[in-house]
Amino acid sequence: MENLMSLWRLPWSGDVMQAINPWSWWTNAMGQFGLINISTAASANPALEREITGKVASYGRQLGRMTDTVYALLAHQDQSAWSPAERRGVADFRRMADAIYAVKAGHAAPTDAALDELLDGIRFLKERNAPEYERVVGKLRRGLDGIRPEPQLLPAPRRPGKKR
Repeated sequence: MENLMSLWRLPWSGDVMQAINPWSWWTNAMGQFGLINISTAASANPALEREITGKVASYGRQLGRMTDTVYALLAHQDQSAWSPAERRGVADFRRMADAIYAVKAGHAAPTDAALDELLDGIRFLKERNAPEYERVVGKLRRGLDGIRPEPQLLPAPRRPGKKR
């Protein structure tokens, strides 16, 4: 008879592996966690899908990049031979994409706190990684040059006693 102890793994005794993830316990038990859930149950390879969304790009990032690509491709298409329904579909897509870009721009707008955090990060780079600091500051300068407003010329001051 085989040694019974070889069939059991006692605590701290060897290659016991268990995923400890309370979120997966909750969602697996309840079936849903939140208003929108994406199920990998119908996927041919759920583990691969989780790895892609966890390590490469979330579903939102994937959709965002596809939206950017389709938007760019449509900008270079001659739509003169397209049916009215196809043109409406493209117009609907562009309206949707523009609305998404507007929402994203609102979330990306700089705040004092975000600027302070950015400056702290740049100071950190200056102290710890000079080449990366130079790269980041150069990119920031180039970006700011593109949005710098033109200087406004003020009218010449009037001299007292002179009529114009």
